[in-house]
Amino acid sequence: MKAIIYTIIIVMITINSSIGHNIVVPRIGDTSSRFMSISQENKLGSIIYSQILGSFNLVTDPLITGYVQMLGNRLLVSDYNSSINYRFLVAKNPTINAFATPGGVIVINSGLIQKTKTEAELASVMAHEIAHVKARHLSRMHEESSGVNISSALSVIATIVAGMYSTDALGKTLATTQQVNAQKQITFMREHEKEADRLAINIMVNANINPNAMSEFFKTLQKENNDSGALEFLRTHPLTKNRIAETQNLASRYKGNFSNDSFAYQFTSARVSIERINTRIFISSYKYNPEITKITPSKIIDDYGYSLALIKEKKYKKATIVLKDLLNILSDKRELYIIKKYISVALSEAYLMNNNNEKAISILEDLHNIYPTDNAVLYYLSNAYIGNKMYKQSIDKLVPYVIEHKDHRLMLKISEAAYKLKEQSLGHEYRGEYLKIIGSFNSAIKYYKLALQYNMKGKTIDDRISSKIREIERLQDSKEIL
Repeated sequence: MKAIIYTIIIVMITINSSIGHNIVVPRIGDTSSRFMSISQENKLGSIIYSQILGSFNLVTDPLITGYVQMLGNRLLVSDYNSSINYRFLVAKNPTINAFATPGGVIVINSGLIQKTKTEAELASVMAHEIAHVKARHLSRMHEESSGVNISSALSVIATIVAGMYSTDALGKTLATTQQVNAQKQITFMREHEKEADRLAINIMVNANINPNAMSEFFKTLQKENNDSGALEFLRTHPLTKNRIAETQNLASRYKGNFSNDSFAYQFTSARVSIERINTRIFISSYKYNPEITKITPSKIIDDYGYSLALIKEKKYKKATIVLKDLLNILSDKRELYIIKKYISVALSEAYLMNNNNEKAISILEDLHNIYPTDNAVLYYLSNAYIGNKMYKQSIDKLVPYVIEHKDHRLMLKISEAAYKLKEQSLGHEYRGEYLKIIGSFNSAIKYYKLALQYNMKGKTIDDRISSKIREIERLQDSKEIL
């Protein structure tokens, strides 16, 4: 596990006003707007987002995905007027890679979180992908097309994604792409890597994140590539000594008290890493001593990883002891609330998996009072409620949040609780909502119709469900991104 210096990390959103920003952002009014407007790009992004949700093997742990979305939002702090709706997802893939699509859908592999050493290094890759979207590199790919329609746009994106993960898949996709020269589009993207680097440095500086982390991460990748052969990341992000030197030079222009790391990153990294290591070997070799942790607080991350390994190996009693010890160590450190949140959620997981739902509920309800809109806390709290047969409480907590935030994982939790409560109509409706979000329109309509069939609560709900069916039918009939 990665260690971190035990100190109070204050996240500064704004930077010192004396720092000069001398990197010029390209004008957004480029020729690509003639072929794809921002509105069209956002609609395409929504389609791609649904396809990725429905077809990719994504990390579902809300603590991991919530952290990545939070870091993405921080990088966008200086671009609050952007018309692009950015969304960040984590693919369950050990390779080091990331990609962006039109409409601001950015996907990073879990392997990238494992490979980076600090939050700033991870942020450098995410900022680079944001830069591709911001400069509209991806939308310009369609300039050679006579029109922009969903099928041609998706074929280009499919080709790019396939090329990142499989040479064979790339060849097959290229063979079936007729409306655009997909290989040329990939080359086009690579030519814009330097521009994306320049923008990414500026994005990091505006978020008060150490811009030197980009060149440091590039150096690590280049060394690994020389030692062990081509990395997935380098297929679409080719590195040269000049490119590394240029990013280093760009970063050196800025002086400030930039942040480099955070507890949230380190705890997230531990959660990602625990899925890839041999937990039995880790447990047998780990020397746990809470007295040492008290005087060497950097071991808190290691002990946390140890507790996660114990949970994975179903050693729940020992895991709860470790996690309680950590909370005791932190009991007088009120400012370290982020650490307490991660540890408390892990403790609730241990209780849940050991069928001690009441203790889990007590912990999670306390957390929910502190973080009322935290989707990770809501996710685990709904699990605890359902495990304790408190189905109505789960629905009452989740429905208001889901109406506003459209969280597909929580939609499934509402559906599950509703079925347990014999509320068949509500269960079918939220199953339909989930299927709609992941782009399974025919299946969504099927469940919406079942919801209508089982509805016993009157015309208002009938009208609500019927409008959802009509909305999907309009989407199915539409062939153009208007």
